[in-house]
Amino acid sequence: MFAGVLMGLGASACWALANVAVARAGRAVGSVRALLWAQLSGAVMAALASVAIDDRNLALWSSLGGWLAVAGVSALLAYVCLFYAFEHGKLTIAVPIMSSWAVIAAALSIGVFHERLAGAQVAGAAAVVAGALVVSRFAQREVSRAVGGPRPRWLLASVGGAIGFGVLIPVIARLTPAFGSVGAIGVVYVADIVLGLPFALFLRIDLRPPARAAWLPVLAAGFFETAGFACITVGARFAPLALISPFASLASALTVLYAWTILRERPARAVLIGAALVCAGVVILAL
Repeated sequence: MFAGVLMGLGASACWALANVAVARAGRAVGSVRALLWAQLSGAVMAALASVAIDDRNLALWSSLGGWLAVAGVSALLAYVCLFYAFEHGKLTIAVPIMSSWAVIAAALSIGVFHERLAGAQVAGAAAVVAGALVVSRFAQREVSRAVGGPRPRWLLASVGGAIGFGVLIPVIARLTPAFGSVGAIGVVYVADIVLGLPFALFLRIDLRPPARAAWLPVLAAGFFETAGFACITVGARFAPLALISPFASLASALTVLYAWTILRERPARAVLIGAALVCAGVVILAL
């Protein structure tokens, strides 16, 4: 169980770094272009790591068509929204809203996949989820006052990202026995690209490789995003996904801390209270 907790924390750290890299990559070359090359690089990294560490069951591949379709659609929704929101919005607002994916992932894990948690674990997970919701709610109020009009598209994209990742995380766990803990991540990236590339070509979006100066954030986005998913899927071997998911949502609090100390952004007090509640829930879960 403790190993699963550590993997959840590792996912938070990786995804917090990925959030920063995604924002920089999107603003450097555009969200769709950055997404394509980050996922291509991430798929290559996942394939190499999978060869080294994964166990795969080839006999299961033929029965996973439905899960692959769900994974591809949810990944496309999640990542298009992620890169768009981070390109156009503020990290302190978009990331906490998107971290609400943990609510959906935990609900699916319990209601659909029949995972169960002990009483103390439910209390800790509830604190993490509540903290993420507090951050999301007051962050939306803050941005609504700032823009003084309808909600901007990047704010709606943040909600779309939460839905996409909330579905994607449990689905990846279904693909893991067939493709391996890391290999499943690369497969999801490929499914995402196969579904999204025709739309990008139809819309004539620039998909050229990034310039040399822009490759670092693009590669960092691919690496840390892939590493975060690897932590989640490996952690699912040791603890229920409903327990690991709230830990992984700690990326929200870490990003708020980064924005406070490095970017000098000053979110509302309620946003900070919500981040503190997330951290308190993590402590309870770790006891």
